[in-house]
Amino acid sequence: MSTLKASALKPRKPARQQRSQATIDTILEAAARILTKDSLDGFNTNRVAAVAGISIGSLYQYFPNKEALTAALLLRSHEAQAEQLKALALAMRGQPLPTAVRALVKLAMRGQWEQPRLAAALDHEERRLPVEKLLRASHQAIDESLLDLLHEHRHSIAPGDLTVIARDVIDIAKALMEKDADGRRDPPVDLEDRIYRAVMGYLVMPSAV
Repeated sequence: MSTLKASALKPRKPARQQRSQATIDTILEAAARILTKDSLDGFNTNRVAAVAGISIGSLYQYFPNKEALTAALLLRSHEAQAEQLKALALAMRGQPLPTAVRALVKLAMRGQWEQPRLAAALDHEERRLPVEKLLRASHQAIDESLLDLLHEHRHSIAPGDLTVIARDVIDIAKALMEKDADGRRDPPVDLEDRIYRAVMGYLVMPSAV
């Protein structure tokens, strides 16, 4: 964990006008493009400003350092994941547990491998930076959507605290994905099935396997 304080990750200037929000979006898109192309190699505020087509002074009006930029990217990514999982939980209502789990695994893998270098860089920075408080709301939203999905199948899964079970499901999928995610290649062809089997094996009661 970095010794950087969480306060250093805050944007310097909130977006109070549409123009300011457009500038922030441009900066974040430029940062994401750099990480998508080169991961963390050469990722710095000067390069982000150049790719965004703005001065470094304009960038610093919004983000005091590259860590604050990275934290904003992490927040945007986690909020998108929360929205996607919420939509999936709604779409899977009434579907069998295996169908729901398979869809959940596909969604997780898409998030990891649509832009693998960007995902790998953000995974690394999430472990390094003090972003727990920043991401707390999006983590809670992700947990709640997964809980909704699991609650529908509570009679088909092993007894236990659904909150703990939901967190374990996330950890299982994340551990298996990150083991094979180096940011430079497609996932192993059998990874989806491996994650599916691991999650289903954890969820389903022994009598129903």
